[in-house]
Amino acid sequence: MPKKSKIQTPDWILKGGKQPKEEKKGKTFKVKKCPKCGGDKVSVVIGEVGLWECKKCKWKGKTPSEEELDEEEFMEYLDKIGEEVA
Repeated sequence: MPKKSKIQTPDWILKGGKQPKEEKKGKTFKVKKCPKCGGDKVSVVIGEVGLWECKKCKWKGKTPSEEELDEEEFMEYLDKIGEEVA
């Protein structure tokens, strides 16, 4: 009977247990989104420390979701929302 090979522990586990994120090439942009409705009209509430509000659904909270886009995805996003790019 042939000997079975052992499964090797991945390096990222041996080096601290955090799996490396897939890195995007080039410049990246972060877009804040409402965790309730997914809208991108999220802004800081003036006079409140760390409070965000969605202009679309009126959600208020401390942690809006964040989406990271590469340059091409960001340009497509701007086209989609009708933002003029010079």
